[in-house]
Amino acid sequence: MWNEKGPLELLKEMPNVLTAENLAQIQRVIDNDKFINSQKLRADLCGKYAPFCANCDKTVIKPCAVAYVRMKIKEGMEVQMENIPDEAPEPPSEIEGLEEVVEVEPQPEPGKKIRIAIARRK
Repeated sequence: MWNEKGPLELLKEMPNVLTAENLAQIQRVIDNDKFINSQKLRADLCGKYAPFCANCDKTVIKPCAVAYVRMKIKEGMEVQMENIPDEAPEPPSEIEGLEEVVEVEPQPEPGKKIRIAIARRK
C-alpha cells in the first residue's frame, strides 16, 4: 500500500544527522503518498498507513517522518535526528494515569422532599 522507496531514497541523500528541514522533506513525501492512498481507499489512513505508524509519537512536529526514521534506526541505519531522541518515550502506564472517581448522589436539603415522576405512554 505505501511507497517505501520515496522516503528511503530521500533519506539516503541526506546527512547522517537530520535537521528539522530534513524531517519536513520526509514528512511531505510520506504525507503525499498517504493522501493519495487515503483517497483511493476513501478512508483516513493516519495510524494505519505503514509499519512505522505503530510507533507514532504525535507529540513531535513531524510525527510520520520521526516514526519512519526511528524505524530505520531500529533496522540498523546509521542516522540521527537533531533535538529528537532515537526512541519514542514510553507511554505512561494505565495505573499511573488513573484517578479515583467517586460519584455522590445529591442529597435533599433538610425539610425538603424529592419527587420522582415516571412518565407512561397512553
